Amino acid sequence: MGSLWNRMMHAIKTSDVVLEVVDARAPFSTRSEKLEKLIFQMDKKLIIIINKSDLADEALVEAAHNEIMKTIPCIYVSAREKEGITHIKKMINMNRPKDKKQVRVSVAGYPNTGKSSIINYISGRHAAGVAPVPGHTRGEQWIKVNASIMLLDTPGVVPFGENIEITQGFGRPEKMKNIEDSTEEFINSVASSKYNNIQELYKLTDEELASGDILTVIAKKRGFLIKGGKVDIKRVAQQVIIDWNTGKIKAYVD
Repeated sequence: MGSLWNRMMHAIKTSDVVLEVVDARAPFSTRSEKLEKLIFQMDKKLIIIINKSDLADEALVEAAHNEIMKTIPCIYVSAREKEGITHIKKMINMNRPKDKKQVRVSVAGYPNTGKSSIINYISGRHAAGVAPVPGHTRGEQWIKVNASIMLLDTPGVVPFGENIEITQGFGRPEKMKNIEDSTEEFINSVASSKYNNIQELYKLTDEELASGDILTVIAKKRGFLIKGGKVDIKRVAQQVIIDWNTGKIKAYVD
């Protein structure tokens, strides 16, 4: 993790503008305070891209956008639905250093916010690999968008000193230990959030939704059982994380 953070620091240092990609389902908690502080310390321009706007209520996303815009340039988009992408280039050009013909732009943020998808649609081609799991982007590569914009893809990384939550990429679920408690808290939080699709996605009754033991209910419905007919809580916890990472879960949890 230390080497990835060092590479991100180097990317920011060699850039003129940094795009911080955050998740529209959690637009404030997926912002990195340490990352933004570093960007300002290096005197770089910051633009916040609220991605995955198709997975959250539009009015709430717009309200978050307006709040962020009070201090930092911001735009909300859906890379998957190709909505709002063209406006990113305009915002980059608006923040271009006046003395440079070609602006260098790095793309940063927590894992699984859709950085590679943003790069692909800005560049208009499949330039960066995309995978529905955190930590997919391993190296860094400069990508020419046009004569005036160069993009740098960087690995999704959690800055040292910041606690990671499921909404922030969390980690590859199959490699995580003792994730049951965190996922139980997470699924209950999402289930009580505005405009979520938990009940519909997992086909829960009103009573099951209000039970406070949603993981157990989902495990039984999916047949995630172990010896003796006991529910496999670890397996269902992993599935819930995968459902969040792949965009099956819609919500607004900030």
